Amino acid sequence: MANDSGKTERRKLIKRDVDAARHEAGDPNTRVILWDSELLGFGCRVYPSGAKTFVLSYRTNGRKRLLTIGRYGTLTVEQARKMARAELVKAEAGTDPLEERQRDTRGETIKDLCAAYLERHASQKKSGHDDQRRIERHILPAWRNLKAASIKRADVAALHSKIGKRAPYEANRTLALVAKMFELARRWGFVPEAHINPARDIDRFKEQKRDRYIKPDELPHLAAAINAEPNESARNGLWLYLLTGARKSEILRARWDDLDLERGELRLADTKAGRTHYLPLSAPALALLREIPRQPGNPFILPGKGPRAAKATDKTAAPLVNISKPWLRVKTAATLARWRELPQVAELIDRLTEARAATISKHAAKDTDTTPSLTEIRAACDTAGLTLPPAIDDVRLHDLRRTVGSWLAQAGNSLHLIGRVLNHSNASTTQVYARFGQDNVRAALEQHGERLMGAAGLTPKADVVDMPTKHRKAG
Repeated sequence: MANDSGKTERRKLIKRDVDAARHEAGDPNTRVILWDSELLGFGCRVYPSGAKTFVLSYRTNGRKRLLTIGRYGTLTVEQARKMARAELVKAEAGTDPLEERQRDTRGETIKDLCAAYLERHASQKKSGHDDQRRIERHILPAWRNLKAASIKRADVAALHSKIGKRAPYEANRTLALVAKMFELARRWGFVPEAHINPARDIDRFKEQKRDRYIKPDELPHLAAAINAEPNESARNGLWLYLLTGARKSEILRARWDDLDLERGELRLADTKAGRTHYLPLSAPALALLREIPRQPGNPFILPGKGPRAAKATDKTAAPLVNISKPWLRVKTAATLARWRELPQVAELIDRLTEARAATISKHAAKDTDTTPSLTEIRAACDTAGLTLPPAIDDVRLHDLRRTVGSWLAQAGNSLHLIGRVLNHSNASTTQVYARFGQDNVRAALEQHGERLMGAAGLTPKADVVDMPTKHRKAG
């Protein structure tokens, strides 16, 4: 037996000795421990009250530590010795078991980990807004208040499966995000060093490559729906998307300072490809940009309202952030317009609209939408035996960018030139891009703009003069 006065007696701990042990020191604050001769550092601490707990004494990083293993009675001597041996292995590997225990007690939650991830990692990524969206939509609702260290592979697999039932691609991206978060959680000390990443060894869903794009016969309805969209910034953004082929994030973050009307190009500094991209602008794109009013104090071409909680000064200088809701309105309106071209379908939609209006309370807002959903219309047409024309509601925002590439390919442009227009980052293709000057890219986009506006039955909204060519080095 040993106490803080330094007296020590070691022999293999057995049940009989622990049962017989008493706190015989005169001072109740004196630490009394029976040390085990078999496992160095393992012992049983005896309290003045008669309670007994198993402990492990060890050193880590030059510091002497005393870890409580558990109460005698709950654990046998052999069980406690086995647990102490496992903790000693951790200590010898460089992990501090006591610090790990304290961290688990403090309980860094998934909410804490997500906040740290967004601040310390996602804020440095170009796709950080996608991470934030997935965290808010999928991860926090599932695990917000759970301890990070408590998340198991089964939890991640269940979340992945749930998302994958309707969106395999989104499920796979969320799985990759969780894997990265837990990799960083280990580095940052949110989970023990030996913690196994719970996103490991989970099979991803097979992803089908999308080849959806806007076809020429779909464009008139889509163009009319875009022009009818009440959100001016979203309306202009969708047209820029179709005319330039730039990425959504590049369009939403574009500033007036990036626009060079003299050269007829838009400077995209923060691109996915990791390099500044000078995007030549076609006549329709320039005409559109000339008509967009500049909002005082807002540097963005597509101004937004800013977060609800933001200060008034921050709101006036905010970009458009979410274009998804306007896009949903646009493609729904375009689909309805296309379906209404069939008299029988138009009549059915009118009947559904009247029936829906009849069920709306007279106290409801005057602007309450009585238009039936596309799902209701599809079901009613199935019942009536009517065949609907192809819809446009399956088109995603990114498909607008794919539309530019598809139309350029159909016009006979080379894959390498299309890659340059879309600013693809593939290294093997980039080497070939060098032989295409900006004039080639401009000509391709001019041709695309003319064809797009022609198919839509539209002309540029303003007179456009020929832009003088000022050469810039390709790169």
